[in-house]
Amino acid sequence: MHLHQPRIKLSKNKKDRSKQKPNRTSLIGNETLESISQDMESNGFDEVFPIIAWEGKNIVVDGHTRFAAAKAVGLEEVPVQFKPFDNEDDAVLYSFHIQRNRRNMSDEDILNCLALLDTIHGSAPKDEEDDRPKPSRKETNEMRAKELGISPNKVDKARKVMEHGNEEIRESISSGEKSINKAFQEVQEIRRESGEIKGPTTTGLGSAAKYTQTLGKFLKELTRIREDG
Repeated sequence: MHLHQPRIKLSKNKKDRSKQKPNRTSLIGNETLESISQDMESNGFDEVFPIIAWEGKNIVVDGHTRFAAAKAVGLEEVPVQFKPFDNEDDAVLYSFHIQRNRRNMSDEDILNCLALLDTIHGSAPKDEEDDRPKPSRKETNEMRAKELGISPNKVDKARKVMEHGNEEIRESISSGEKSINKAFQEVQEIRRESGEIKGPTTTGLGSAAKYTQTLGKFLKELTRIREDG
């Protein structure tokens, strides 16, 4: 027997997004809307997992996909639990921890969450900045590792990919083509070949990456010429 949950009514107007304002709280890749909608249509909304909303603002903090699925299948209302938050960063951190505990993060999720956590923790009030000693890179990596549930070494590799990797390398992680570790090795090889960091190249990944990029651009240009011709 479930305890009575407050409920929110769903608008029939598809353009009405007052209950799901775009924000930064959906951090980790969600299940597909289609699969959740199909399950909800057959089994209804599972009230054990209510939508989490920001008290006083009626903004969805956790449950974005379930909220959208409920609207898609035509439910009139869904259970909701209201929680108070001091600010948007507070709401984002709450959502992050909920989602992290609920599912395994992909390498793309790790990059996205690492960037977001750096942004949040780096935005201290001005009157506190002068009195707060700045942590070293190693200390920061250790803190992020605890928050993300991964090793400090993986955090450092992810950070180097974010700092030095080109768009193509970062996109290869998003697509699942490369892991953070493989992308890191590729980035380091490119940096060694360019002379940015010292040390002999060992795997040829840098040259392979440059060749792949050049070949990709050539094929795109060839396709364009054929289409124009």
